Amino acid sequence: MQPHPIAAVDLVVRDLGRSVAFYTDHVGLPEATLSADGRAALLTAGPAVLRLREAPGAAEGGWVPDDLQKGFRHIGFAVSDIDARAAALHAQGVRFRVEPKNAYGGVRIAFFYDPDGVLLEFVQGQLSYDRVHDQGLVDAARAAATPATPSFDHVAVTVDDLDTTIKTYADGLGFGLAGQLIRDDDPRGFVISYLHAGRTVLEVFTYDEAKQDSPWSARKCTAGFRDVVFTGEVGDVVRRLEQAGVRRVAGEGALLVDPDGFPLLVEASL
Repeated sequence: MQPHPIAAVDLVVRDLGRSVAFYTDHVGLPEATLSADGRAALLTAGPAVLRLREAPGAAEGGWVPDDLQKGFRHIGFAVSDIDARAAALHAQGVRFRVEPKNAYGGVRIAFFYDPDGVLLEFVQGQLSYDRVHDQGLVDAARAAATPATPSFDHVAVTVDDLDTTIKTYADGLGFGLAGQLIRDDDPRGFVISYLHAGRTVLEVFTYDEAKQDSPWSARKCTAGFRDVVFTGEVGDVVRRLEQAGVRRVAGEGALLVDPDGFPLLVEASL
């Protein structure tokens, strides 16, 4: 089937001006486009966009910085100059979770938080997989030009059953499994699987240990990550996702949630 890449990531922010300044001045994304009502903004990030919607009274969402919590984990941006960018973030007082370091798989990474506590990653370099599943997908990713400015690369999730996740996103959205990192050094039985569609990636974390349920709820207005967006003929895409085991959220249009509590929104176009 025709792949449906990640088109956008939706975030709920408490202060739109503060968040726009963070993502443009600190993260380094291009200038934002504001909505007519001044309550939302769109920021281009290479193959996908970030959409910010202001909700000043939004509560905490229940996300915790523990990869054993299912559902959303972080948003990753590819960069070519991670140490310089990290130094600039430090100078601006941005809170870090992981300082720049050489990571398993041959890349250099750093993790930091946005003003509403969303975990972001800068990643530099090309992954060297322990297990390649689709050489064509790997070659296509390696052929991509090094971004001059931060470019959306992936959304990371923790899931309970890897085989179910691979089948769900293959059958529902046309994602293919490019490769895996097998973390034999992690006593929790940690494997990272990379599902590709176009130039976007779903980075899937799996562990042998028991996981916590995702705190995400469609009924609550909470600050931080809201959903990922895919575009296409809405009825067809929703039908395929439902056939693949993704549950439609009652009363919320084309909003669905996968078996691990990760929300997907389908739109005709952005």
